[in-house]
Amino acid sequence: MDTKKRHHEPYSKLKLYLKDIGITQTELASMVGIDRVYLNKKLNGWGPDFSGTEIRKICLKLDISSDAYFVDNKVSFMKLEESTKAGSG
Repeated sequence: MDTKKRHHEPYSKLKLYLKDIGITQTELASMVGIDRVYLNKKLNGWGPDFSGTEIRKICLKLDISSDAYFVDNKVSFMKLEESTKAGSG
């Protein structure tokens, strides 16, 4: 059986932030200068991790901290539960 493994942890916190501010992955990919599918793979941990240049571009465009979204990228379970409840109602 062929089981795929993630290359790294998904960037759940960044994905939630994008949803909160209304930025699509297509828009972010355009801002950073990479393909949307490639960005999606990076965000979900299936592709290579973001390069330093890509992280810098994302942080500058979104005015966010690299420490908060790339170093400590895990989101609390409470925030995930809030997002799930808000999306299902």
